[in-house]
Amino acid sequence: MTSNKERLKKYREKMKVAGFKRLSFYAAPELVALISEERMRAECGGRTLERLLLGKAAKRPDYYMKRDKLDENS
Repeated sequence: MTSNKERLKKYREKMKVAGFKRLSFYAAPELVALISEERMRAECGGRTLERLLLGKAAKRPDYYMKRDKLDENS
């Protein structure tokens, strides 16, 4: 079984390969409030911001590998 730490490391690599970049920044309270208001169920703040700026959020690589999903269903 793969640990969450190992899965996250693989996912970060997949995101990098797919051209995504991790950003860390401070935001004004008004922007934080807007993101909070516009956030959809199961959507992270970064994806919400991307959707607001670009009109839609790009498809991300799957977090779970097929093998991990099979392990969960067993």
